[in-house]
Amino acid sequence: MTEKNKHDNFFKNDFLSDVSWYKDAIIYQAHVKSFFDANNDGVGDFVGLMEKLDYIVELGVNAIWLLPFYPSPMRDDGYDIAEYRSVHPAYGTLGDVKRFIAEAHKRGLRIITELVINHTSDQHAWFQKARRAKKDSKARNFYVWSDTNQKYAGTRIIFSDTESSNWTWDPIAGQYFWHRFYSNQPDLNFDNPDVLKEVLSIMRFWFDIGVDGLRLDAIPYLVEREGTSNENLPETHEVLKKIRAELDANYPDRLLLAEANLWPEDIQQYFGNGDECHMAFHFPLMPRMYMAIAQEDRFPIIDILRQMPEIPANCQWAIFLRNHDELTLEMVTDQERDYLWNHYAADQRARINLGIRRRLAPLVERDRRRIELLNSMLLSMPGTPTLYYGDEIGMGDNIFLGDRHGVRTPMQWSDDRNGGFSRADPASLIAPAIMDPLYGFQSVNVEAQARDTHSLLNWTRRILAIRKQQKAFGRGNLKMLTPANRRILSYLREYTSPEGASEIILCVANVSRAAQAAELDLSAYAGKIPVELIGGTSFPLISKLNYQLTLPPYGFYWFLLVDEAQMPSWYVAPVEPMPELTTIIIKQSLLELIEAEPVRAHIEIESLPVYLPKCAWFAFSGSPIAAVELRYAIPFGDPADLQVLTEVAVKRDEAEEIYFLPLGVVADHLAGTPAQQLALARLRQKRRVGLLTDAFTLPDFSRKVMRYLRESAVLPFGDGELHFSPRSMLANFDAALDEDINLAPTMSINGSVIIGEKMRLKPLRKVIGGTHPEVEIGTYLVEHQFPNVAPIYGEVKRVDARGESFTLMILQDFISNQGDAWQWIQNTLQRALRDQLSAGSSSMDMQYPALQELTSFSKLLGQRLGEMHAILAQPSKNPRFGVLPINAAQTAKWVDTIAHRFARAMDILRNQNTRDASWLVARAEKIQQLIAQLGASALGGIHSRIHGNLNLAQVLVVAGDAYFVNFEDSAHQNPLKDVADILCTFNDAAALAVRNAQTTDASSNSEEIHRMVVAHTSAASAAFYNAYVSAANDLAQHWPQRGSEAAALALFCLDNRAREIIKAEHRPDWLDVPLRDLTEMILKHQH
Repeated sequence: MTEKNKHDNFFKNDFLSDVSWYKDAIIYQAHVKSFFDANNDGVGDFVGLMEKLDYIVELGVNAIWLLPFYPSPMRDDGYDIAEYRSVHPAYGTLGDVKRFIAEAHKRGLRIITELVINHTSDQHAWFQKARRAKKDSKARNFYVWSDTNQKYAGTRIIFSDTESSNWTWDPIAGQYFWHRFYSNQPDLNFDNPDVLKEVLSIMRFWFDIGVDGLRLDAIPYLVEREGTSNENLPETHEVLKKIRAELDANYPDRLLLAEANLWPEDIQQYFGNGDECHMAFHFPLMPRMYMAIAQEDRFPIIDILRQMPEIPANCQWAIFLRNHDELTLEMVTDQERDYLWNHYAADQRARINLGIRRRLAPLVERDRRRIELLNSMLLSMPGTPTLYYGDEIGMGDNIFLGDRHGVRTPMQWSDDRNGGFSRADPASLIAPAIMDPLYGFQSVNVEAQARDTHSLLNWTRRILAIRKQQKAFGRGNLKMLTPANRRILSYLREYTSPEGASEIILCVANVSRAAQAAELDLSAYAGKIPVELIGGTSFPLISKLNYQLTLPPYGFYWFLLVDEAQMPSWYVAPVEPMPELTTIIIKQSLLELIEAEPVRAHIEIESLPVYLPKCAWFAFSGSPIAAVELRYAIPFGDPADLQVLTEVAVKRDEAEEIYFLPLGVVADHLAGTPAQQLALARLRQKRRVGLLTDAFTLPDFSRKVMRYLRESAVLPFGDGELHFSPRSMLANFDAALDEDINLAPTMSINGSVIIGEKMRLKPLRKVIGGTHPEVEIGTYLVEHQFPNVAPIYGEVKRVDARGESFTLMILQDFISNQGDAWQWIQNTLQRALRDQLSAGSSSMDMQYPALQELTSFSKLLGQRLGEMHAILAQPSKNPRFGVLPINAAQTAKWVDTIAHRFARAMDILRNQNTRDASWLVARAEKIQQLIAQLGASALGGIHSRIHGNLNLAQVLVVAGDAYFVNFEDSAHQNPLKDVADILCTFNDAAALAVRNAQTTDASSNSEEIHRMVVAHTSAASAAFYNAYVSAANDLAQHWPQRGSEAAALALFCLDNRAREIIKAEHRPDWLDVPLRDLTEMILKHQH
């Protein structure tokens, strides 16, 4: 069984067992005779239909509606039934039907067929008996007779193009018989109780065979009364209630679907009080979708939706764009009908009765945009959607065929003979295959489109897969939005499951041929994140302000509104501006931040403790801030510029951390968004008022740094100096580049700036003495010809009175990249999921290129890390590099550190009320024993310089290659720590990919999603590790016993999880990620 079939099987059991399955159905309407001919006699058959069941399943539908297949003279394409309990011999046998239904059910498909009970063929045995029976006898009264054709004079003629009266004289009976449709279709007489008995018997016959639902054709016309329109009469509803009572008593999971071409308030009556039909076609909505696009105005749609009455909870609308009949315009005004005829059927031959006999694609002139837009509305409006066979590939029609046969031509499977429908002689086909240049089977067929990833067929498969995953589409309520732009149609679908899980889907459509902007009032959903369902892309956070979108011509969006905790992989929340920033007053310069006690106290006590935790570069060590102190303030540039370099000491428990925080003042009206977001306080100097903010948000600050670097400036301050130390390579860059200053995206950890798209000026926020690892390791690797790091072009250091240096900023090469590996791997995993969950059968889809990219990159990442470790460990004249052996005492100390860290993590988990947390806490003692056992086995190995705190966010993806940034290690450690950290972040990326995917997939699909992500991540991790081992083969890792290396790697992974749990104490939305991974690690070791 293919992965696709396994995925689909995941859903079918619930669908087949749910009595309200019709609410989650997507119906595919097909005609047996037109679908596929298995015996090559020119007529489609049930054996052929069985052969194509897998195609129907792969399309993404879960129910099939078959047009009548009973014996018939075929004067109304099978709706003139001559025998209800048999099968037309051209289509097969009753045994074929039974096998077809069984095969469909195996694939999770429900089967709906027709119960045409308003009339029969005049060839039916009942009519032949009635016309020869005595007048007023039971047999004669199976139908409606009259001695005159003047009865029911107020009744309209439905087929006015072909019929002049609803009465036809029968010379054998010597009376007129009543017919609402063709004169060869006499109406049954439901005033005769024997008729209803027969109808119930027929219904039981097909339900017993396995049919899941019956479409009740033309039911508004069942009963006749003088002086009425003979439509929608109370007696008709009495008949329907009796049919429904029989169904509920014996077949509670079956369906009655009403065909009642009426206005909404009249259709509503066919639901009764939930005791008539389960579903009814929404005829008034369909033409208004076409009208909205023609008029480029949403009004026709919202007007009819506002008229939609409430229906019983166990009922559902059925909605459609096209079907086997004409596009009926009965439920529009005369003026609207004329407008639609002129727009969509300028050719008079396309008009029939009160409608248009055209398929979807010709109606919109093969415009793929409008086809997709109409389908998006169909699939997101309240109700169960019905797709007409062939519309999924954009089939055309033949208006030169009589009646409505032009939209019932053979399905186009390939460019082979007769479009692959049949091998019979073309003259013997049920209808000629479409052969014109635009819609002919040579260019429009399933086989060609299945191979094309971007075809209409594969788009339909993907959109149906998405639609099927969201309960809100089928079961949710509707809330209309009213943006000022009338070309924008927008509404919400909201659903809450019995278990309390909620789905909110925002649908936005542009019904215009031109691009449009929309402003939506979504203030009720402030704090939600819109996740675009088709691509899985997350859009900006919804706030109390109007939400702005732009849509291309005929464009549409479906957004799942998710909680802020389910942020996209690329999203890093910007630093929030402090509410009601307090204004501090200075008289002369920013040195008063240090020298003026009231100002300094305010900054240290009020501002910084609130400000620092909002900064992406501030490290959470697990301990609360005890105190904050400004260490110094160095004026930078002209004093009038109000810019200073400062360092901030953060004290927690007995530890102290120093952070570099340059500050500057910008006038309110000149402050850009970053300057506002990173503002620390408001500041006033006499009449001058502005924001005190991070100086890296001010381009002029960066320009000064560049100027000083080019000048090799040394700036004295107090008892120390600032050294601006350029490297020789800086001379290769034009000074004019310094004018092009751009703040890096807010996701940048340190808040660096990009200069001329050539260089990056990066602050090293956490201040440490000596040569910073970023400078030391980066320079060493470049000197040893390792290309996958950014060369250093300059360095800014503070040198104190003792001569000790502290690097504050570095200037390095700007590496043009595809983002960091953390984002890239999550995005690639999500692409791989979409490929597998909703791929068509195209060769491109089946190859899943996203998986190939993921595996290739992971392999290259492992290779690059191994090469880097090998360089850092090779013998060197520099005592800071090379290899140090590890003795047993060092290993014991390391293991003890991990044990203490785990104890701290367990303390945090004791306050978490989750299943995984409770499970781990209950095994805390066993985990400590496991750590000790692994430590006893993890003897040996080496220490060398490594990256330190390596994770996928510290790796840039550059044309498929991996570049390392943000080195943090200042001491020798085992290289396996870097390896373990990467392996753990692979798992973290997988966990977030699952979380993000589950915001756009049904919860019932979570197991399948998790299984696939685990498989993909395991393959990527294995590729990474194997490539690493191969590239780092020269590392002299001396392991005294078998299993020591694996034990050491496991310990590093456990340590990583403990560190992440401690960090997550301040990020509760993140805690479940390392928690789940740690649980799986422990389970793996138990086994």
